[in-house]
Amino acid sequence: MNDSQRIQYLELELTKVRREAAMLRKKLGVANKHYRRVDQAYEDALLLATWKAAGIHPSREYAKRYGITQNRFENARGLLRLARIIFSQRRWGTANLEHIEERLQKAREKALESPEAYRARLNGHARS
Repeated sequence: MNDSQRIQYLELELTKVRREAAMLRKKLGVANKHYRRVDQAYEDALLLATWKAAGIHPSREYAKRYGITQNRFENARGLLRLARIIFSQRRWGTANLEHIEERLQKAREKALESPEAYRARLNGHARS
């Protein structure tokens, strides 16, 4: 099997897995707005944490350059607060990416189980 055949095979397999994941999400009923919001916040929070671990302060301005809107930025910060990574406006508890990823995974599960706990960590504008 050459490289182009392998790529085609992997693309087909990825399409199949995406369909299966969509079907499972539909069966579980996790296609609601809160789930999508927390899922996007998790990805954005990991990106912010990666920047912090690299020595770059993840500000709104910096995030804006990379296509993260203010709402997405605030949602990610809310998840980071729920994970107790960010304590105040600019104070991070740790910059260890492995530690942050573990805590974010737990915070993601907690946010999905208890939407009120997640919303409590958001700023006033993001609570709607």
